[in-house]
Amino acid sequence: MGKYAPRNAEGDHRILKDDPKAIALLKDEHHAFRELFDKAEEQEDDALLVTAREICLRLSIHMTIEEELLYPAVKSLGDEEKDEVNEGIVEHASGKALCAEIEQLDGTEELFKSKVHVLGEETIHHIDEEDEELFETAKQAAKDGKLDLDALGEKMRERQKQLYDQVAESGEVGPTKEARVEEIPSV
Repeated sequence: MGKYAPRNAEGDHRILKDDPKAIALLKDEHHAFRELFDKAEEQEDDALLVTAREICLRLSIHMTIEEELLYPAVKSLGDEEKDEVNEGIVEHASGKALCAEIEQLDGTEELFKSKVHVLGEETIHHIDEEDEELFETAKQAAKDGKLDLDALGEKMRERQKQLYDQVAESGEVGPTKEARVEEIPSV
């Protein structure tokens, strides 16, 4: 058994019966990421390359639906929520940069497995924080009538399908409205 997937059955990582559609969708994907990164830890060579590419594709689509739909909705709730979302955008940028490196490799490079491992560590940290903090904030806003996470979940599912269809047709995610690395202020 891996070190990440067992978290799927713990605390805020669990998908609850009363989780709104948006939260259930994202937690379900978080479960898949934990399982994929556990799988990657056990793999070598071509098998690892295939899993790493799947992870990067799935992450790209996952980050896009969060950045296009969930993050703007949560950001509108207030300054504290805006800070939480901005941290997520910076973490996404880091993941995107690492995926871009991984996608340029053929799996035989000395650092390939290490790059996939670090992507896993960063991603798991990020999704754990989302499950424990951001999603709980969003769920409370929904209970308070400030967000409709079921309607948002429907939009997210639709956008996710569009992106996967786009990949099936062209092999690329293509242009999105996601936050981009160049949008992050440099120091």
